[in-house]
Amino acid sequence: MRLSRVRVVNFRNFRDLVIDPFPTPAVIVGENGVGKSNLLYALRLVLDPDLSNRWRRLQADDIHDGALALHQGVEVRVEVELADFDDDDDAIATLDGAIITEDGQPRIARLTYLFQPKLAVGAVFGAQPSQPLTPDDYSWTIYGGDDTGIDMRHAKDYVPLSVLPALRDAEGDFSRADRSPLVRLLRERPPAPDIVASTLDALKQARNQLAQDALMQQAVDELASRLAAMTGPQLPLAPSLDFAGREDDLIRSVQLLIDPSSSRGIQHTSTGTANVVYLALLLERLKLRRQVSDGEDTLLAVEEPEAHLHPSLQRKVFAHLLHEPNRLLLTTHSPHIAAVTPLSSIVLTSSRGGHTVGSVVPPGLLTDAETADLERYLNVTRAEILFARGTVLVEGAADAYLLPALAEAAGFSLDDYGIVVSSVEGTDFAPYATLLGPRALLRPHWILTDGDAADGEHSHQKEPGLWRARDLARIAHEDALHQELDQGIDTITVQKLPEQGVRVGRQQVVAAATRAGVYVGDHTLEPDIAPLLHPEMAAAYDAFRQRESSRSAFRKALAPFEDGTATGQQRDTLVDKIEAIGKGRYAQRLAAHVAGITGLHGRVLELLDRTDGPITITRDDLLMIEGPGTILGLLDDLSRTFRGRPLFPEASSPGHS
Repeated sequence: MRLSRVRVVNFRNFRDLVIDPFPTPAVIVGENGVGKSNLLYALRLVLDPDLSNRWRRLQADDIHDGALALHQGVEVRVEVELADFDDDDDAIATLDGAIITEDGQPRIARLTYLFQPKLAVGAVFGAQPSQPLTPDDYSWTIYGGDDTGIDMRHAKDYVPLSVLPALRDAEGDFSRADRSPLVRLLRERPPAPDIVASTLDALKQARNQLAQDALMQQAVDELASRLAAMTGPQLPLAPSLDFAGREDDLIRSVQLLIDPSSSRGIQHTSTGTANVVYLALLLERLKLRRQVSDGEDTLLAVEEPEAHLHPSLQRKVFAHLLHEPNRLLLTTHSPHIAAVTPLSSIVLTSSRGGHTVGSVVPPGLLTDAETADLERYLNVTRAEILFARGTVLVEGAADAYLLPALAEAAGFSLDDYGIVVSSVEGTDFAPYATLLGPRALLRPHWILTDGDAADGEHSHQKEPGLWRARDLARIAHEDALHQELDQGIDTITVQKLPEQGVRVGRQQVVAAATRAGVYVGDHTLEPDIAPLLHPEMAAAYDAFRQRESSRSAFRKALAPFEDGTATGQQRDTLVDKIEAIGKGRYAQRLAAHVAGITGLHGRVLELLDRTDGPITITRDDLLMIEGPGTILGLLDDLSRTFRGRPLFPEASSPGHS
């Protein structure tokens, strides 16, 4: 049995959260404060038999801010759908009345927690009560299917949800027999009766021998004397010593030793190790419970399982668990866990318009090959895109180094606003855009790609960067823009690529592509940024070349970009010199110089040939700059989105920064 769908209405962060399909296992990721723990609590309202009923009586702060207030007559609803139990007769019997599918179809059962005003109050959903309501004016129930009259409160005993909180005390639980996962596991798999009997008999003989020890008896006699002196005949007590004498006592006394010499108990190990052992014991017990004919089908949820675990151990432990068939739910902030999570298991929670939404990757959206590529791509560093407020996808390491540095030079820290720049190591952005796009995780993202303009036989060979933007517009569900770009590319590619600059009308097509979040450069990164960053490019090159002749030759190669006269051959020459060092390595050094620029605003005004003020620079202005205009336009878009203001403030002259 598994969770197949979840809906939460008017509870805490959730105005109307729907996760369909709900994956198994599930790894719930998202920023702080979006409600990952609240989602687990919502599931507990339906499925947790250990949650006291008094906690199912909600309070005012449990109601979503955008809903009717509790005193106005709000309704809170948590729907859970369960599937894959057609071969389980006990489940079919237990969930009878909650099944919502027709005969002959795979069975799906729906359990709903409903918190609403009591009928006696006279307040119904959507109506205003005559008097403000209090929690005492509400009742709750768990019903099956679509009929509120079908009481399914008993179902939580058969399909229970067990939650390990983030601030759990694994070591403390091991020391308490009533909470120890070891004791619970051994009760599910007790020793053979004859072994228990012989062990208890041996213990009886041992305790009799121990009780005969003079010092032991002296301790008992002294305790008896003190009690008699303290209480007199009003409280007659006769203390004695005994040891495990029942099977359960025997099980409760078992300790788990975790070192090769069998000398150290779990209380003497690290907190992280204790948590791993704790989780392993729980999973073993749940496996045993599912194997017995009348056992429950427990769902295990763990909050922040990365606590106290070394990153490499996080990857190993959860790569194992998440690729096993189990009913495991995790909430995590760890990119190490996210990096080993199958795409099909990710539940991405994010805040949108004052409420939280959940997104998954629907089955069949990506091919098996695309899924495998993306799962390899989401290593520890790139898994940050699942936690970022915004993501910029770029072609390579050089772009990933330079974009944040240029933003910093403009006084805009991408890190401060949770913006991640991630390289896809190529130009095939489609799978990544699909993953982050409207049909899957629905996360804010932008794409920066080279224009790679050239002469060729077909339009996609003449303007490959714009052709990529055209295809990405369709992934973004911008069909009208896709057609507009198609026509624009056909219009400009009838021209031969000019020796200098770009095709006439190209910048208008580039500007149109930005409506899909795709920013297309003119040629390749290094020639494109040279008109703006040529002093820093020369300084970075000097760090790798000691001979003055080499340095001079590089400055000579940069010269045409300073005055805007660079030809195609000169662009190739510049790139060749940088590739001799390594584009990524060169960009690392260049980024350090770029981040320290003062007066970047003035340079941009000079490129725009703006001399009279006050001067306001729009994104369209930036996109019209040949070369660095695309990257500047992208940064302006990010600044307006996350800071609410343009990249560059209004200035009165080119000298202002």
